[in-house]
Amino acid sequence: MTHRKNLLGIIGLAAAAGLVACSPVMEANRPDPVDLSQFKPGEDRFEIVKIVGAPMTSMKHDGQSCDIYQLYTHGPGAGGRAAIAATEAVADVFTLGLAEVVSTPTEAATKNSKYPVTFCYGDDGKLVSVQEMPKPAN
Repeated sequence: MTHRKNLLGIIGLAAAAGLVACSPVMEANRPDPVDLSQFKPGEDRFEIVKIVGAPMTSMKHDGQSCDIYQLYTHGPGAGGRAAIAATEAVADVFTLGLAEVVSTPTEAATKNSKYPVTFCYGDDGKLVSVQEMPKPAN
């Protein structure tokens, strides 16, 4: 009977240890937001594409060539994510995984969203404007 209790205790601890990783891993794997303030008028289109990738689509608007993206523009950077993940891991250890009941659904509910961003260029291929559009309501 004692071996059975020990085995159940070990299985329970292993299950709790498995739960401990959920929310810290979710936080650590959030994408980095793009800082739109880094893009200045006059910057070459090719340099912007190297940073943010190929646009979803391009179009002409008011005589300018505009690239449209869906980008993560809000959320914590790498340092903020690391601090949040570390805090969640410590909470998991001290609560034997019970903190996951709150932190995992919170992570899922607060995941980063992509926002439409338009980069417009003059005839010379130089950046004229960057505009983040409000996220459309679902």
